[in-house]
Amino acid sequence: MSKNKNNKPHYVKKKSMAVRILMIALAVLMVVGFVMIPLRAEERDDSLTVRSFETGRLADAISEAANGTDYNFIKNVAVLSGTLNAADFGSLAAIPNLEILELAGTETENGIIPENALPSRNQLSLITLPKNTVEIGANAFSNNKKLVKVTMPATVTKIDDFAFAYCEALENIPVSEKVEYIGESAFQDCKAIKEFVIPAGITEIYPNTFSKCGFESISIGPNVTNIDTGVFADCNGLKDIYVYPENAPTLDGDVFRNVSANIHCYADSEESYQSWLMQNMTVTPDLTGEYSLSAEVPEENNEQYPETTAAEISETEESVSETDAETEETTTSETAAVPASAESNSGGLSVGVVVVIVIMAVIIAVLATILVMNSKKNKN
Repeated sequence: MSKNKNNKPHYVKKKSMAVRILMIALAVLMVVGFVMIPLRAEERDDSLTVRSFETGRLADAISEAANGTDYNFIKNVAVLSGTLNAADFGSLAAIPNLEILELAGTETENGIIPENALPSRNQLSLITLPKNTVEIGANAFSNNKKLVKVTMPATVTKIDDFAFAYCEALENIPVSEKVEYIGESAFQDCKAIKEFVIPAGITEIYPNTFSKCGFESISIGPNVTNIDTGVFADCNGLKDIYVYPENAPTLDGDVFRNVSANIHCYADSEESYQSWLMQNMTVTPDLTGEYSLSAEVPEENNEQYPETTAAEISETEESVSETDAETEETTTSETAAVPASAESNSGGLSVGVVVVIVIMAVIIAVLATILVMNSKKNKN
């Protein structure tokens, strides 16, 4: 009775060879998978653009624009037009890793950013507010630890309680001369803000408005008459306070806890600062001339709102300027604001998928060839 060299029948050898080939194929597929994961991550578009939506239905527009993309992967959102209400801001909160939010082309209902619009976002770093914003509601953007920059139109007149509280990375806030109210703890714990000008329209500074801020200097507008409890408490870096009212504003409670600063005032008002001296302040009567400071919105900020800026130039030119601005904004938004990758997400296979399919086809072809050759060899 004849036997092969290894004393094993042919069907055992065939089975062993097939198992080896299958294991090799699985190993190759695993390697390809690990290689493709970072490639797919790089290909994944993290920007989303909504051109327009119906008030209260931004969630539907976002879902349509996402086109099946997992919200966890979306980082940048631009909404080009439409009017947002509280529900629409809630739909933006459904994007967990949102970093940049551009709303300059939109409006907000009644000009009000609602209370608790987008607080406590883990990654939000930049936001551009709607072009008609007049009021920023309580807690609207509080506790956004990574928020660095806020762009807002010069139409804003009210910043409500805790609006930007605990935004530790916020470096500056474009508060214009039109702001007439800054609420309690509005900027509490904004450690990165180094300078601030309290607008001339402010008459009272409410409790803890700027406590624990990173101020080095601050200017108090000429119409402030009262400063409430804890307003500048624990602003440890605060060294210079420029006070422009004709007489020292009254202090309510522990305004300057853990602060030792130099108060710059007019010589005629020096005697009215006795209560300030009791809070470990030094008074230097070195201010001269009329109040000339203004809380100006940077030009870079105004460029985001061409309609608003044009309206301030002349009532006669308002309608023409707004029409031109709208046309320019639409053209610019459609050509630049919309990520190119977003346009290509509507159909077709991605490069990564095609590569995987080609590799798998090659592997299958090679395995089939090996099996056929081995089969012929064993028959011989």
